[in-house]
Amino acid sequence: MHSPDPAVEQAATGRLLDLARSFITEHVPWKPLFIGAVITGDDRVRLYFRSPERDRTYGVDVLSSHTGPGLSGALVSPAFLANEHLHRPSDDPHCDVIVDLTDH
Repeated sequence: MHSPDPAVEQAATGRLLDLARSFITEHVPWKPLFIGAVITGDDRVRLYFRSPERDRTYGVDVLSSHTGPGLSGALVSPAFLANEHLHRPSDDPHCDVIVDLTDH
């Protein structure tokens, strides 16, 4: 992994903060819990969610330039993260499963 250009990092950080704010809601026991994020490239972000039902942490790769309300709504849906067709093994020590949404 390489460090993004400072201007790109600043823009990604702004989008990431906006996205994180959209996940801050009243806790609902059946909803995945947003627990963090990391900028992984020029336009890439990994979002971390904890599943209350499956005792599992998901790392979801997204393009920060394509984040919005539709993505936010999908990511907090338990059914979306439970879709095993999207899962791949994790090489990240912070999550059990990777979901790559950079092509969506």
